[in-house]
Parts: sequence; C-alpha cells; structure tokens
Amino acid sequence: MAAGLEYTQRSMHFEPKSLSHTGGIPEESRGGPERGDAETRVRMPFLSRRFLIGSLVAFGILVANAFVTYRTIANLIEASRITENTLKVVEALKDVQNNVADSQIELRGYIISGERDRLERARAFLERAAKPVETLRALSGAIPDQTQEIELLGAQIGEELARFDTLIEIHRRNGVAATIRNIGARAGPATIHRVQLLTAELLGAADARLARRTEQSRRSSDLSVITAAVATLFNLGLLGLVILLARREIKERRQAEEVVRFTATHDPLTGLPNRLLLAERASRALASAKSEGRGVGLLFIDLDRFKNINDALGHEAGDRLLQNVAGRVARCVRRSDTIARQGGDEFVVLIEAFQDKGDLAQVAEKILVEVAKPMTVYGKEFQITASIGISVSPVDGEDLRALLKNADIAMYRAKQQGKNISQYYVSGMNPGSVERLELEAALRHALERNELSLYYQPKVEARSGRVTGIECLLRWQHPTVGLVLPDQLVPLAEETGLIVPIGQWVLRAACLQAQKWVGQGLPMFRMAVNLSARQFLSATLLEDVAATIRETGMDPRWIEFEVTESVMLPDPQQAVKLLRNLKAMGVRLTIDDFGTGYSSLAYLKRLPIDCVKIDASFIRGIPVDASDVAITETILAMAASLGLKVVAEGVETHDQVRFLERRGCDEMQGYYFSKPLPAEELTAYLEQQGAALEESRRGEASGRFRVVSGGDRRVPK
Repeated sequence: MAAGLEYTQRSMHFEPKSLSHTGGIPEESRGGPERGDAETRVRMPFLSRRFLIGSLVAFGILVANAFVTYRTIANLIEASRITENTLKVVEALKDVQNNVADSQIELRGYIISGERDRLERARAFLERAAKPVETLRALSGAIPDQTQEIELLGAQIGEELARFDTLIEIHRRNGVAATIRNIGARAGPATIHRVQLLTAELLGAADARLARRTEQSRRSSDLSVITAAVATLFNLGLLGLVILLARREIKERRQAEEVVRFTATHDPLTGLPNRLLLAERASRALASAKSEGRGVGLLFIDLDRFKNINDALGHEAGDRLLQNVAGRVARCVRRSDTIARQGGDEFVVLIEAFQDKGDLAQVAEKILVEVAKPMTVYGKEFQITASIGISVSPVDGEDLRALLKNADIAMYRAKQQGKNISQYYVSGMNPGSVERLELEAALRHALERNELSLYYQPKVEARSGRVTGIECLLRWQHPTVGLVLPDQLVPLAEETGLIVPIGQWVLRAACLQAQKWVGQGLPMFRMAVNLSARQFLSATLLEDVAATIRETGMDPRWIEFEVTESVMLPDPQQAVKLLRNLKAMGVRLTIDDFGTGYSSLAYLKRLPIDCVKIDASFIRGIPVDASDVAITETILAMAASLGLKVVAEGVETHDQVRFLERRGCDEMQGYYFSKPLPAEELTAYLEQQGAALEESRRGEASGRFRVVSGGDRRVPK
C-alpha cells in the first residue's frame, strides 16, 4: 500500500517529459490549457527559399560589381593607351620640330659658308623630320581632329625635300652663288618657317590634350579607388550575408532532418511515439526487465463512444479531441514511461518501473479520471470516457506483441463490463475477443461471397389495409455462426467502415427486388432503406444514389430513405442541404425512430421530409400506458399540423391497430401484420394479401387485416 501511495505521489509531481519519452507532447499540453479552436500546428518547411533568394541576390550584386570593376579597368586601360599615344604624338612632333630647326640652322650655315656638306646635312635633317610624320599618321586615332594638319605638315616637308634636292643639283652645276640666288628666289626660309609654325601649333594642341588626359586619368583613378572601395565593402557584406544564410540553411536543414526522423517515429496528429518507436522502446525495456528479474506493465487505452463524436461533428473535431486526450494522458505518467498512439482512438502506456500490479491500477484510475473530465471542442462541451486493459510481463507475455494482444482483450472485457473502467488480463478472456476479430474479418468478405441478404417487412395503410410500402432490413448468413442480426451486424459494419459499400448494395438489391415483383404481376411498392450515420455523412452519398437509380432504372418516387434524428443534429444546416439534394432527386424522406431524439416543430419545419416514423418504444404501451398514449397522440397531431405522413412501427396487437386507426395514423408496420421475411416468403404474403383484399371488396371477407405471423419471435432491425 505504501509503495502504491509512493507511486501515486511520484506520478502526481513529475517534470514535463522530453521528446525522447513522451514523443513531443508540448509543455503547454501537459501542464497548461488544452488546444483551442484557433490554434494550428506550425511545421518547419524542409527547403528554405530564403537561402536561394539571398544567394541569387548576392550573385547578381557580385556580377554587377564584377561588371563595374571590368568597366573601370577597361576605362583605365583605354585612358592609359590614349595617354601613351598622346605622348608618342608629342614626342614625334618634338622630333619634327627639332629636325626642322636643325635643317634651318644648317641651311643658314650653308648660305654663310657655302659648304655643300651643310646643304646636304640640312636636307638630311629635313628627311629625318619626315619620318615622325609617318608615326603621326599611324597615331591619327589619338588626334582625330588634327589629321588634316598632319597631312599638310607632311606635304610641306615633302615640298622642302624636293626643293633641297633641286638646290643640291644647282650647287653641283652652277656653284654657291647660283644656289643662294635660287634659295632667295624660292623663299626657302619662309617655307621652313611655315613648317615650324605648323609643328609648333600641333605640339601645343598635343600638350593641351595631354594635360586634359592627365587630369581625366587622375579623376578616373580617384573614381576607381572609390569604386574599388565600395565594391570591396559590398563584397565583404555579401560574403557575410552568404555566410549567414548558409549557417541558417544548415540549421534549418538539420531541423528538417530532425522533423523527418521525428515524423518517422511519431504520430503526426498527437506527437506521441508511433508503433515503430513503441516497439523499439518496449524491446529495450523487456530485455532490461528480463535481465533484472522485474516486470513491465502495458496499459491499452480505448476511448468509449468516440465514433459517435467523430461521426456527429466530423473528423476535425475528433482529431482535436484526440490531441486533448493525449495531453491529459501525458499528465498522468512519469518521464520514464512511454505513451504511444496505437491507432484511431487507441493509446498505449508502457511502464517500465513499478512495485506491484496495484501501481498499474492506480495509474489506470488516474488516467480514467483525467480523461473523463469535461472538455470543450468547437465551443461545445463533451465528456468522454475510456476503457483500459492491463497486461504485465512476463506473466501475460514476454514480447510486445503478446502484451498488446492480451491488453487489448482485457480492454474489450472492460467495455463489456460497462466501460470507463480498467481490467487486468486473465487467462480465458480470449475466446470472445477472437470470435469478434474473426467475425470482423469475415464481414470484409461477406459481399464478395454473397452472404448478405435482405429481409422485407410490409407497411400497411391504416385506411385500406393494403400494403403501400416495404422496409428493407439487412441480414448476414454467416457460414459457421449462422444468422447475424442487425444489432451485431450494423455496429460492426460502422466500425470497420464497410457500412458505405454495404449500404450501396442494399439500395441496389431493394430496387432490383421491387422491379422483380412488378415482373411477377404485383404492384410497385415503395422500398424503404435505412441510412446510417456514416452513410449520411459520406461525401459520395448523392453520387451513389444517382448511380444506383441509373443502373437499376428505378423510378426515384418509389425509393424511401429513413434517417434518424441523431444523425442530423450535429450539423443541421448541412443535413438540410443534403436532404434537399436527395429530395430533388425525387425520393421520399422519413424521420425514423421519431420521438427518441430532440424533436421539435422548429426543427421539423426546416427539414424537407415527407413522413415521420413513431418509434416502437412508444407504440408498445398503447392504449394502456398513459405516457405512451400522450406521446403518440402529440406526435400524430404535430405531424398533421405540418402536413406529414405518420408511420407507426412495432404494432403487435389489435388494440394498437384500433387506437392508431382512430387517431388518424397513415401507415402501420409490425408483427401484427408480418415479421421481416425473405423475398420469396414475402411474395407469397403479398399475393395472399392482395387476394384477401379483393375478396373483401366483393364482400366475401369479414376481416379487414390479415395477420400473417403468429407467435414468431421478434427480430430486431
């Protein structure tokens, strides 16, 4: 007892579990408020667009910087080349100027001395001046605006060279005096002077150009320095940005990898470990417990009536409820324990350290109390309970598979004992659970093996006594178990999700049977088919009904759908919309088991229905039970005020028939007229009833109704 109390205290005052144990239940879910309606689950994206965009921007800026740098260097090279060419022009012009000057000096010396050598040297200097002119022509790109002056300079130097050749020839033939007279006659000094002036003009322009180029080069150099500094700063900034983005990308990729690993081993809805991680931890725990000679406890938790909430409010509300339950269970165990979601509304708690089995019972009781507390989902308060099965190693199994199997069996036994309790596994529990599993597996093949069939119960018009409609009731002829009744069959089909294809089969079989009766000479009867909650909420209901009508060629006016009030209450607006769509097809709509739900005029007047069906629980007590009489009369009056037909089901006595007939009930159904029959037997009944009515019209029959079933045992729908 002291050990159990110590365990409870440890369980009540635990630290929030880490992801390695509880599988990601957030701190706020364990110790804080439960999830609200507006909360959403934020997931880290696996790939970051930030790094890609940042890299592209950085690359673009780097390309721009490279282009600017390239243009700057190209401009510097171009400026350097132009400056170099300008310097060559200046140098060439100076050479021309110097050679022309030397030629003029030698010419004057010749005039003074009369030496032929000086005349020839004057010509040689002038000939040297002609060579830089060729260089100037080659560099005309550097001085495009002075090309004509250069050509003029070359022409003048060429004329002077020709004149010098003439002077040398005159000197050779006629002597110095004739040569000097010829120099004076042709104004040689003046011509040389024009060459000197033109050269000086070109040189001055070249010097000015050189000065401008030098200033431009200096400014370009300053701008290049600034540009280089700015580009360097940009590049450093971009390098830092790329490094930052790279670090962030690496961090996010690591987080994404962690998310992938977490997702592979955890349930995406609740964040709890999944079966894979549970198996891994259970394997380690069982191996450690075996070596240390201790046991491992396993609690198998299943929520009671969770399907009702899921069907009524939808899967989103069911998911929110599961998240809240996961948080509540997490608050009831220690850090060393493992909570896992087994699937659906099932959870598993693996307890590695405990004193005795009483500790496990205390944990289970704590979970039951915590789960049973009211919770709010989408503004509506709910109270849900759980059933828990407990198994212990090595007594109940030495591996996880055996422990889960036996805990599951114990959980089903807890449900059979009234739910909201815990139950230890004991030997001998298996047969019932195994039988249910086998039955569930067999149901999955029942359609394929043609084991399902329909039984038919007629609806009789109170005024005339003739059959006006037939309700189609599902039966399963199991090859070994025998006839499986609807109270077992329908819940099993709902749980396994097979009710939708089975419902499609029922509608098709009913339509085909109605047409078969017409082919046998019987009138067309209105075929009533029940719609379960799961069928009514099916997204393909309208398509399935339309497809069946097209396939069978059945007139939709002879099809009737019976729907209970509880199916429509969770979302009345959607229910009204769906019923109107069905009504638009031409089918008849009936509220089944009327009076057992939340019936009201305000509710009924919104529904596009044709008929209400009084539940058999109210018919059973009339005309003796005052409460049943009052309820039945109220329903009949209410239906009459709304213009609705009324069908009473469960009619078994003549007194009930007389009471309903006098109160204006339109149709009756029950064992007083016929029990549910196979198609062949009902065919005989319909033929006999038709013959009896014909005799009654001719006055040959004394009774109005024909009772077919005597003391047959009642078979539920």
